[in-house]
Amino acid sequence: MRILFLTSAHNSLSQRLFVELADRGHEIQVSVVANGAQMIEAAKRHAPDLIVAPMLKIAIPTEVYTRIRCLIVHPGVKGDRGPSSLDWAIASDERSWGVTILEAAEDFDAGPIWASYEFALDSDPPTKSSLYRGPVTEAALCGVLEAIDRIERGEVQSGGWRPELLSEAMSYARGRLRPPMKQVDRSID
Repeated sequence: MRILFLTSAHNSLSQRLFVELADRGHEIQVSVVANGAQMIEAAKRHAPDLIVAPMLKIAIPTEVYTRIRCLIVHPGVKGDRGPSSLDWAIASDERSWGVTILEAAEDFDAGPIWASYEFALDSDPPTKSSLYRGPVTEAALCGVLEAIDRIERGEVQSGGWRPELLSEAMSYARGRLRPPMKQVDRSID
């Protein structure tokens, strides 16, 4: 499968996904993008079968996600939305957290859910970077591999499986829309 990564930075998570997917025979291209125009151009230039956004700080333009399936790696449990997911998990002393693979949609972090993996958090609050490079990356890898496997097996195309709508998940999901964390939220008590 030809897969295009749209990412704000080719960081440890995107590099791990790159290696794992390439080892499985996928053709991977990486485009570090800062705006919608760059995403549109990258999608046209590479003509991928699938777009994966391992770490993206801005929304994928409608022009892209309506033409090509786009999967977003969100570092939050099902139902969690917003740009500061890991920060809020640490600050709220969550005992477990997760990663959700979502399909791009009009509302940020609100598309259909393709996969979700949770992991335990230590009672001693972890650093954000260690959490991101460790359990978040492992959960993201599992979720992306599961989603790609469903696509390759034709489960979605055949109607044998469909991603879960966020509205359905909200009846039991513990995640919620959270605002961006500000410096005042990080102040030491």
